[in-house]
Amino acid sequence: MDILKKNFFELFNIDIAVDINKSELDEKVKALQIKFHPDKFASGSDVEKRLALQLSSHINDGYKILSDIVLRIEYILKINNFVKDESKTINDASFLQEQIEYNELEESLKEHYDDDLVRNHLNKIKLLLKNSIEDIKLSFKSKDYETMWQHLSKLRFYIKNINNLIKMRKS
Repeated sequence: MDILKKNFFELFNIDIAVDINKSELDEKVKALQIKFHPDKFASGSDVEKRLALQLSSHINDGYKILSDIVLRIEYILKINNFVKDESKTINDASFLQEQIEYNELEESLKEHYDDDLVRNHLNKIKLLLKNSIEDIKLSFKSKDYETMWQHLSKLRFYIKNINNLIKMRKS
């Protein structure tokens, strides 16, 4: 069926973009799930049931990918035939220094937790994350997928840092 051949942006009839309208995506997913939900084909043939299950799974996969910014960016790179060995690292000395400083901060916080320091660092990382997303958008606009991938690597790091610091605050 043609729907299974569409990329997820086409499936949901939305423009390929780093930013998407989440409520619009939710509405389109809901409409497709209503149309193709396996329960709707419960009395159908085995072929119809199997196809409905495949379509429903495809819709769910698309939703999962487009709902998450990291997965969405990875997917944009994939549909643009940009594949990079994930074991490769970016060659950016200042980013490497950021990683070292963050690891030192995390070790220090494990020994002596300081809520003000965590809050300040969270604010700093959130700004870096926001800037990375803006850089990704610019790279995508200019079809510079290598640079887009490099900024995606930074974005992953910042998200991981934010999550780790939030866990520290809760414990």
